[in-house]
Amino acid sequence: MTYESRIDRTTIIAILLTIAVLLAGANYWIGGPVLLVLFLAAYPRTYQLTARGLKVRDALGSRVIPYETISRLAMTANGVKIEYAFASELLVATANPRGFFADLSARTPHLTRRCQGLVLAAV
Repeated sequence: MTYESRIDRTTIIAILLTIAVLLAGANYWIGGPVLLVLFLAAYPRTYQLTARGLKVRDALGSRVIPYETISRLAMTANGVKIEYAFASELLVATANPRGFFADLSARTPHLTRRCQGLVLAAV
């Protein structure tokens, strides 16, 4: 299953504001790199649940997070927070966060429900 990221309005507003400032005569050596970073931040991510793990694709490449390395899933106000590996985390903001959470929790049977999220089962 593939999920698309949610469009962040504040990033789009920041891009438009930067373009307006550049057109008004601001230094393009400063505005250009800022605009590049904003475009990279605005590039939509895709999250694909594969047999191997969660595949995250963004502007600069893709990576796979194996399901076995996921240690915690939690619903937040902004989306789904995933903690994996050693001190790594990812905030997934999709158009359907509850559906993404349900699909991902079905693929991580090593996690047990605790409060609003899933954590590693006690051994």
